[in-house]
Amino acid sequence: MSDIDYNKSSKACPACSKECKKINSRVNNRKLSEISTKEVPHILKVFNF
Repeated sequence: MSDIDYNKSSKACPACSKECKKINSRVNNRKLSEISTKEVPHILKVFNF
């Protein structure tokens, strides 16, 4: 593990950063009003194990 305290950091941990990138790609530069309610659970599903 690194010595970075992510609770006090402006950077996200690598796992969270990866999940944020996935969410961004799912939203795909759309406005919230353009996202259907059926897509929301899929978009916000993080840490697929």
